[in-house]
Amino acid sequence: MTEAKWQPTEQELEVIEAVWIQVKGACEKLKEETKAKDEHVAKMLLDMAQNYYIE
Repeated sequence: MTEAKWQPTEQELEVIEAVWIQVKGACEKLKEETKAKDEHVAKMLLDMAQNYYIE
């Protein structure tokens, strides 16, 4: 049995966009204030997603 692919509503897309803007800003600030590079930030975001949202 295949699962239906999730299609976000217009309202969900707006929330995703707003959250992405905040995350992107926080990542840029982190890179400015530390020695973190893009690959470090990407790993951190992946670790967070796996710890909190992927079972």
